[in-house]
Amino acid sequence: MAARGWGKSKVTRESHLPYVASGVIPEFKQERWRVPTPNEVEPLPRPGEFVLFLSFLDRGFALPSSDFIRQLLAFYSIKICDLGPHSVQQISLFVALCECYLGCPPYFPLWVSIFHRRATRVSKNNQALIPNGGITFQVKSGESFIDMALPKKAQSQWFRFWFYAKEYTPHGEVCIPQYDPEPSVPRRLNVRSLPREQEEVVKGMRQAIQTLKDDGLTAANMYNCWLGRRLIPLRCRAHSMWEYRGQNDCTRSTETEWDEAEYRKALAKITTAAFTSFEDGLQPFSEDNPAPQVSNCEEEEVDDEEERTESDSEARDFVRLPRGVKRGATSSSQGAPRPPEGDGDEEVTSHPEDGKASKGGAEPQPKRLRPTILEGSIKLQRPLKDAIDAGARAGPGVKAIPTVK
Repeated sequence: MAARGWGKSKVTRESHLPYVASGVIPEFKQERWRVPTPNEVEPLPRPGEFVLFLSFLDRGFALPSSDFIRQLLAFYSIKICDLGPHSVQQISLFVALCECYLGCPPYFPLWVSIFHRRATRVSKNNQALIPNGGITFQVKSGESFIDMALPKKAQSQWFRFWFYAKEYTPHGEVCIPQYDPEPSVPRRLNVRSLPREQEEVVKGMRQAIQTLKDDGLTAANMYNCWLGRRLIPLRCRAHSMWEYRGQNDCTRSTETEWDEAEYRKALAKITTAAFTSFEDGLQPFSEDNPAPQVSNCEEEEVDDEEERTESDSEARDFVRLPRGVKRGATSSSQGAPRPPEGDGDEEVTSHPEDGKASKGGAEPQPKRLRPTILEGSIKLQRPLKDAIDAGARAGPGVKAIPTVK
């Protein structure tokens, strides 16, 4: 396959107006995104910028991005522009399933047990990816997963609608890597086994998903639970979707409710799922429809610094830091020391904002965990940073997490 190039971007400021109006991206004056100049035939970003595609904004990605998507990119050692529209959409739907119907944060071991990747490389002799959209995530063959009703093809020439973005990452978190013209060389694309305790949690989650299917969970429900409620799965949010509080919820991209005709149009743009009513099918968890609590299980306080016993090591349920990195350092690319060479480490790019959070805000980091329907999962129920190994991509102050093999 011939390598797909970039070409001049077809994006204009006017292209962004609907997304600004709906709160998906900030206003232009906030300088979080910009349009390429007419003479750019390939990305020429400024320091700290990464490249996005307009179609990502229809499929659950927004600024500022969530820790989940940033950690996922770090795990696979890829850039955000290495993903295609369908891959972003599937990641969004996975997050929505976990938060809206399983009542827990997105659990990465479940992700790697269900999805596999297809890499489109430069050539048979060159393992680097093509410049854009080189990684495609798909449900593994034989998997009994919820039908996501993806269209056969994404928008024609979607890769021509590219633009620049930047964000300020919360202190101590993994950042979206800035654009680099050097092709990505992905890693850990085939995770074949999980630690025993993670496997047990995944087994319970799979059973819960099958129960949801048996109870009538549809593809339309999977979109209504986030798009219909104006929630954005891959955006940094003040609380999870299972805590949704209605039209005035602070995590909505806008308080404006959908006009039914406009919602049908937005759905048709990304899925073949047929919309009938927001009331049809299984209703997602919310403040008014709370997720069931684990019986006889109290909330546990989890401290990143707590000591782990030898018996815990098999599950790798602990937080580690890369060699030479001290806890609490800044995750800024400017003036930050590079990680040791030879480990595939890369410098990350976005900078912490000076204590200011944009609307929709930097997600708080509570220490207390709520019990979920998944009995026995409490110790492993933390967000993604406790489920995957981002050490190879980590920059100063970034927390590394347990490795899956």
